[in-house]
Amino acid sequence: MKTLKWLWIAALLTIGFKLYNLVMAGPRGSNPDDMQSFVGMVLTFALLSAVLIVLWATGRAKAALARRIERAKGTAKL
Repeated sequence: MKTLKWLWIAALLTIGFKLYNLVMAGPRGSNPDDMQSFVGMVLTFALLSAVLIVLWATGRAKAALARRIERAKGTAKL
């Protein structure tokens, strides 16, 4: 998960630098294809972030449920 976190940060930095270049180029210096690629990068980043958050939450819920079941089995044996 740590590697995934660093890849997520690297993607966020890449998007930030792309935004900075688009802002500094101004309206006349930017290519429409650059703006389309920027929007695509942001949407892809948002979609992948949402999927990762859902998977993380599912894993946490699964682990909590497994602990609760294990505790219930432990008390039932007594």
